[in-house]
Amino acid sequence: MSKTERLRFKWLDYDVEVINLERREVKDIAFCSYITKSVPLWHNGILVCRCNDFLDLRSVAKKFVAEKVILMEQVCYAYMSEYKRGITLNEESIIVAAPVIRAYGVYKALAELLATAR
Repeated sequence: MSKTERLRFKWLDYDVEVINLERREVKDIAFCSYITKSVPLWHNGILVCRCNDFLDLRSVAKKFVAEKVILMEQVCYAYMSEYKRGITLNEESIIVAAPVIRAYGVYKALAELLATAR
């Protein structure tokens, strides 16, 4: 996969649309997770973090229910071979600790897809 791209795939009965997908370093995901208060998810060597800055929850929910489409505005991922309950960043006077959970549902499917695309 290239550095920045769109991604579409099927999960169960849903079409999943990732508007922007980017590969990052683990430390970048730790910092972004801390700032955006989102929790990274890990599965099969892939760390995934997602956020929606522009899409409002009503629009996302409407598409989910009416059209069976899951919209994800921004997804960043990094390779992290082993699961850890947290990731830390300690550089340039910034100390960040972010929890990590094991992926579930559509995020697990997304991590599987990214792992096979290596």
